Amino acid sequence: MSNIPFITQIIKVEPFKITSMWNTGEVRVNDFEDEFNESGKHEAFYQLADYDIFKYASIGDVGTLQWVNLPITITFAQEKMTLPFDLDPIVLYEKSQPISKYRLVQTNELV
Repeated sequence: MSNIPFITQIIKVEPFKITSMWNTGEVRVNDFEDEFNESGKHEAFYQLADYDIFKYASIGDVGTLQWVNLPITITFAQEKMTLPFDLDPIVLYEKSQPISKYRLVQTNELV
């Protein structure tokens, strides 16, 4: 197993939360809503606050989240390239929470 966490499957996309399966065997949730209020991120990140863009998240080549509907242009080795906006899988993992944090506790008691 790789020491670098990466996403293997997107389970659910809902307004500003993405639930994913990771190569660690964990199901984790990334909640982006609070991050939209932080400064210092790439300008494209703030466009994800529009759910019509956000909902098209997919998995990129390196197991990260990407948005093919949000292209960015970068210069690498003096060559301009247009790529989907993506987020670092290590940062995504560190900012995610286990699914258990979002589950309701079920009891067998009748109310």
